[in-house]
Amino acid sequence: MENLEQMRKNFEKAVADYVAVFLKQFELDESDCWWVGDRIGVDNFCFGDFYAISLNEMIYCIENGVTYDEFVAHMDYLLKCDEYNFPLMNLKAWHTGAPRIPQETFDRLDGLKRDLDEAIKNEREKF
Repeated sequence: MENLEQMRKNFEKAVADYVAVFLKQFELDESDCWWVGDRIGVDNFCFGDFYAISLNEMIYCIENGVTYDEFVAHMDYLLKCDEYNFPLMNLKAWHTGAPRIPQETFDRLDGLKRDLDEAIKNEREKF
């Protein structure tokens, strides 16, 4: 059991080192960050207003120089894909330039959605 305890300590030290580099790379304040369920390195690491990242994604960001802006752009892309039920793309695929849904498609769908919402509002007002 001593070996397991030492492995746990080594893991938590390695994770803390990754977090320190990640915080510096993304210019984040440590006080605004936490691990979901206090499960260090196991569950997602949360930061900013509502962002979450896995340890594997964090390591990818560090090793590949992913910037905060690139990370946020990927998250925005995921939100749009989810909104319109398109397949989601992991960070590595997105960052390395995998084919993605063009912004023009989202813009067109957003316009159609606004038109539909307006039509529904107009129909409700009739009753």
